Amino acid sequence: MNTFLRPLSAAALFLMCVAATLTIWIRSPFVSRVVSMGFECGVLALGAAWCLPAWTRWHVSFAALSAISLWGFVQLALGATVYRYATVDASLRFAALASTAWIAACSLERNSTRTALLRGFAWFGFLVSIFAVLEYYTSSGKVFWFFPSGYPDAWGPFLSRNNFAEFLELALPVALWLSATEDRALYNLMAAVMLAAGLASASRAGAVLLALETIAVFGILRRRPRWQWIAATAACVAVAGAGELGRRILQPNPLQYRREMAHSALSMIADHPWRGFGLGTFETVYPAYAEFDSGTLVDHAHNDWLEWASEGGLPFAAVWAVLALSMLRPAIRSVWGLGIPAIFLHALVDYPFARFGLTAWVFALIGALLACRSGREEFVQPAPLPSRFGIGTSCNQPRTEPRP
Repeated sequence: MNTFLRPLSAAALFLMCVAATLTIWIRSPFVSRVVSMGFECGVLALGAAWCLPAWTRWHVSFAALSAISLWGFVQLALGATVYRYATVDASLRFAALASTAWIAACSLERNSTRTALLRGFAWFGFLVSIFAVLEYYTSSGKVFWFFPSGYPDAWGPFLSRNNFAEFLELALPVALWLSATEDRALYNLMAAVMLAAGLASASRAGAVLLALETIAVFGILRRRPRWQWIAATAACVAVAGAGELGRRILQPNPLQYRREMAHSALSMIADHPWRGFGLGTFETVYPAYAEFDSGTLVDHAHNDWLEWASEGGLPFAAVWAVLALSMLRPAIRSVWGLGIPAIFLHALVDYPFARFGLTAWVFALIGALLACRSGREEFVQPAPLPSRFGIGTSCNQPRTEPRP
């Protein structure tokens, strides 16, 4: 594909991810499916356009992505599903996510394009954080102050505090990295706002992971947080509030219901450990293994790893493990990609991979890391780091832009 089209491809991917996030709150089955099909068709078409000029990039990460995208279709071909429609739907979703990573890997090779997308994501995360906190305290559960959500609270476009915290887990390391590499006070403020919003969301796992990400970024960059940043973060936390987080942490049974769901998922895995019940069928099969009835619909296992194993078998979960492990080292080297291992950890107690509004960003960042690994450029900084940051690995050394 012509080098001129790379920025256009990256911009199209960014806009599709933004649209997926801003419509994540929609629960109407028909409208939600139309929105999902729009994202699927868009990224699959764009991904197909990159196949021919980039067919030589294959390695273990791309192999894992290919397996994830094809797994459900193989189940359909073999008749290894208890509900074909659900498996078709899930298969298209996974194929679209793999295509998202593929597009990002192909179109974000150039450091300038990749950095522009990261800056855009940091700004988007910052704005969503502000509006989410304002909406939570003033909208009475209405999305964008207008659309009834059916839930007692809403965080911007997110109907789940966990999904909102997971979104921030992806955006916070990007803002912290930009604040260090470009040495701008604005990105420090963005990071402080995101961290405060994540604590205000009262997601227990999210709060822990956001704190660990912050510590990891400062540790990798070998720099101490300035007192101005600490003061700004404390002020933002005071404004956003973290009282609900404290109350939830002190709950006597923080894993209520999730423990029973996990037991049910393990029973499903024990019955079909190798082929699973079919991608997307957890909601259909779960009632036969349920250990309690809370009076509400259980559509996910609240543990993506167990859900992958129950739907696709243990080999399918192993493919996800290969993808997660293959991303660990480049995520650490890049610094801005630390949200990816955080999301895979959060998936042990929640289901962040269930909706495009969140997973689109996960796979876009995975693709950005793959662009660094397989492209003509290594991990680079938008500006050289001062020596006090102590970064000496090749992933942070500027390199000359390749010729088109």
